[in-house]
Amino acid sequence: MLGMHLPGGIVENVRKRPGMYCGDVGEYGLHHLVYFLLDVAYEEARRGECRDVVLEVGGDGSIALFCTSRTVTAENLVRVATGAGFLGRPPGDGWGWDSMLVVSLALSSRYQVDIWADGRQWRVMGEHGHPQGEGAAVTPMEPMPVSAERGVRVHFVPDATIFEVLAFDRARLSRRCNELAALAPGLRVSFADLQRGERTLWHLPGGVAQWAHVLTEARPQLHPEPVVFDFTWDGLRVQCALQWCEDEDSTLLSFANAVRTVRHGAHVKGVTQALRGALAKLSGETRGAFPWARVAQGLTAIVAVSGPRRQMAFAGPTKELLAIPGLEEAIRKQLQPLFIELLREHPVTPALLARRTSGSR
Repeated sequence: MLGMHLPGGIVENVRKRPGMYCGDVGEYGLHHLVYFLLDVAYEEARRGECRDVVLEVGGDGSIALFCTSRTVTAENLVRVATGAGFLGRPPGDGWGWDSMLVVSLALSSRYQVDIWADGRQWRVMGEHGHPQGEGAAVTPMEPMPVSAERGVRVHFVPDATIFEVLAFDRARLSRRCNELAALAPGLRVSFADLQRGERTLWHLPGGVAQWAHVLTEARPQLHPEPVVFDFTWDGLRVQCALQWCEDEDSTLLSFANAVRTVRHGAHVKGVTQALRGALAKLSGETRGAFPWARVAQGLTAIVAVSGPRRQMAFAGPTKELLAIPGLEEAIRKQLQPLFIELLREHPVTPALLARRTSGSR
């Protein structure tokens, strides 16, 4: 879908076939108009080009996303808004917003894009995906939502003639902002519901380890700090954080870059197989003696893989199941020895070893 080489007349193409670009014209597709922009902010944060993101949901059903991002020149602003800035270049070149911004704008009834750079502000406005005139300087310059030298703000209203659902799920977008702050450590992400006058700021410089701690700090924990691993394979970074609690509630969150892989996939299977294998080695049992359902009791786990977008291979047409060839085996081989070494003297180990299936001794 997005990120591919796009043909000419992109605005018309997107409006004629919206499902091809955002999935559908229901709740799923509506929220992806925002996810596309948040994904670009994540990529720029990972490269050190973004430190603040502000996402606002208006009472009129509008979305405004501000990011302290790299910017384009005022002359190129209209070209980018219509997708022309992306045409003729391979994916991944140029400005990170080129391939994402046009879909959100094309499927809007009205939009406004502002850039701040070099002490000036420029704006382009549009209706039904098409810009109304050229980009113009804004005088006097408006203050940015956060103190910064440069930034981009995208403000749009989804088109009611295209989408069957127009109401954004505030809780869903808020969770997405929380995830972004954890997956791009150091990034400050603010979410505001302007209709209710509510604003939340997330800043998790400790990344997934800090997030796992936050998710479990109100529960009785079996060990004081999350079990954390961070390593690389074939240009990919693999991070996981695991925290066991005394209750039986379990949560497993998995990501490929900023994409939530709700059916998990190779990265999660590699971690679970490595943990079960380590417990088997420490106990002298087989891996089958430690079924995941028992090992995961009371566990909050976060497993994230980050790397070039072209390497994020998924099973099927959706991005719910990560299927990068060789990743599961690579994670298992790297992680199992690390689990064995850490768990030898770890306070959670007795509880995990006691979860072997009955009759397995």
